[in-house]
Amino acid sequence: MNDKIDIKYGSLFPWPFRLIAFIVLVLGLALILEKTFLSIGLMLVATFVISGYEGTEINRAEKSYLDYKSFFFVKSGDRKKYSDIEKIFVGASKTKQRFYTAHTSHSSTFENLEFNGFLKFSDGEKIQLLRKRKKSDLMKELKKVATFLNVRVEDNTEVGNQ
Repeated sequence: MNDKIDIKYGSLFPWPFRLIAFIVLVLGLALILEKTFLSIGLMLVATFVISGYEGTEINRAEKSYLDYKSFFFVKSGDRKKYSDIEKIFVGASKTKQRFYTAHTSHSSTFENLEFNGFLKFSDGEKIQLLRKRKKSDLMKELKKVATFLNVRVEDNTEVGNQ
């Protein structure tokens, strides 16, 4: 039986960076025959950005967890021990993004409601596991984790299923 679960939080870079990295990767592939070293450099930088993500790995057997960042599919972080897991809980937060137009000084502000899933240990320490815009998507993912860890999921949001 597998005693580890890997919960991928998400990319370390926003989507515009990943899009540019993908374009640079394609450009690097196109230049491979003419400018080999430049091409390899471009592809390494692009792969670094595309492969960058973060997450949490929990090992039930060793009672430890690893909050990690991963580049080139190699995880790095400090493994920490825990005595017991109390619960998984969900909270809501508002995020604001301000976008400016390219040629004028006008801006638009967008507010979003996001749902966050946290893991709480018996010593009171909390770590964030996941974040989603749809509460139903978050709950679906957290129920898998809760079943694996044999803990309950507590909903601390006042907002309905969105």
